[in-house]
Amino acid sequence: MSRPPLSRLRTALLTAVAALAVTPALTSPASAADSFSVFTNERDTIAPGLEQYGAVKSTVAYDAFAFTCDSAGCYANGGALPTESEYKTKILDYVDQFGGDDTAPIVLDFENIVVTKLSGTAATNAFGLWKELITWTHEAAPSAPVGMYGYDYSTTNNSLTKALHADGLLDFFAPRAYWDIGETQSTWKAQFDAAIANDRSLAPDQPIYPYISPDIVGGGYVSGTTWTFVMAQVQASADGAVIWEPSAADSTACNWVAQNSYEMGVLTGTSSSGPLTATASAPSGTCVVPRDATTSVPVTITNTSGSATAATTMQSFTGAPQGITGTWQYWNVPALAPGATWKTTLYLTIPSAETYSTALFHLRTGLSDTRWSTVVL
Repeated sequence: MSRPPLSRLRTALLTAVAALAVTPALTSPASAADSFSVFTNERDTIAPGLEQYGAVKSTVAYDAFAFTCDSAGCYANGGALPTESEYKTKILDYVDQFGGDDTAPIVLDFENIVVTKLSGTAATNAFGLWKELITWTHEAAPSAPVGMYGYDYSTTNNSLTKALHADGLLDFFAPRAYWDIGETQSTWKAQFDAAIANDRSLAPDQPIYPYISPDIVGGGYVSGTTWTFVMAQVQASADGAVIWEPSAADSTACNWVAQNSYEMGVLTGTSSSGPLTATASAPSGTCVVPRDATTSVPVTITNTSGSATAATTMQSFTGAPQGITGTWQYWNVPALAPGATWKTTLYLTIPSAETYSTALFHLRTGLSDTRWSTVVL
């Protein structure tokens, strides 16, 4: 299936959570800045857990009814449309699957009836069906804003799309902005810019939350450079972004995982800080650390400032979420001249019950905080 959608009004973002006092612990969820909302759709048993980095859970409602419309009418699975009760039950089922709260945005991903893909009476019939489904969605989840995943760079039936964004119907836009295999920055940006411009022309006061993903359509993961480019563009032109069902299945995901950690650190105000920088080196030679094991991770502390630092200590590693624990080989960091280094080892234990495929740690001394992201396999 093609990539789905999602999001909510800016005010849907959670309040930023202060950084944990423990170190190096899996971070608590923090919110993205109020001016830019980051949402995530995740429901796999082992998912990246982007809420660790500050993303907010949201819901995508897939096309379980296989809606279609033609000049004669609209159908579900080739036959009768669902009843109001059947439809609302399915919407709430998706809300439960994706785990958001009552205000989590809901995106309707019914791609075969998107009006930009239809013509004539079929489009008009789809418009009528959309109005009914959007109304039912609002009634099923009255605190949740509702959006529609679409191909917003297309202006086909723009008058119908505009009418669907009237008061009481759709609350935000959720255009497709995935990275296709063979994509270039220029081709991606041209389509992205067209979608943003069209949405702004239709409902200037409504937020736009493009659907993005680190998974390339056609296979593989985007590079760290590409993820930086995508994040920069959506921050410059949109009101937020929805990261759709991302994965981190092997070491080739390390680049986007690390870059996403950096980007979210900036957005949530939890970037690495202080005169000391911690560099962790997983024995795998990549960012991968194993689940259901204790791993000895060499860590180098470097004074990256222009002044000498006072002696300090590595911070304790207790209370980490999902049962992750760890201890330090050496705790006492000596005074360091500019450019000087000191080494220790982190004994990191990740239990079998840990359910994220990535983990975000803060390697802290009494003077600094360094983010370290891993893929957990």
